[in-house]
Amino acid sequence: MPSTIKPYVKPQIKNPAEDPLIAMQHERRTKELRNKATARLYSDVSGGVVKKSLTLQKLEGEIREMQASYKEFEEMTKLLQKDRDLLAKRNAEHVEWCETFDQHIGPFEAKYEECKEMVKASYDFAKLKYKASVQKLIDDFGYHPTFKRWFDEI
Repeated sequence: MPSTIKPYVKPQIKNPAEDPLIAMQHERRTKELRNKATARLYSDVSGGVVKKSLTLQKLEGEIREMQASYKEFEEMTKLLQKDRDLLAKRNAEHVEWCETFDQHIGPFEAKYEECKEMVKASYDFAKLKYKASVQKLIDDFGYHPTFKRWFDEI
């Protein structure tokens, strides 16, 4: 026989117990059968008791979650109350400052308003005089403001 040709070797069959996929499928199947047997066992009265106990466990879990959220809510409320107290204190300080400001600055503000009235009266008088002087230029010298150029003397 030439050395390049190998003799026929009968293929070996896998042992199903050694294959992980097959072992997992067997385990899954046995678990399903066990679950079915358990379901049949708890079918009547005992099934009702088991269902009620599961419902009770679920409700107890929800109660624990609500208690935790209530504690968190209380902590947030305390923080917001502290912020509210701080803002009230700051507001009181600002109100006090504003009252003091009005007492000390009030007379100066009144004087400023009086000065503004005087300036407005002076400005109104100056506007009237300017209008009269431009009218005198128009009447006496033929000055026309619309056609005045930048380099005109008058």
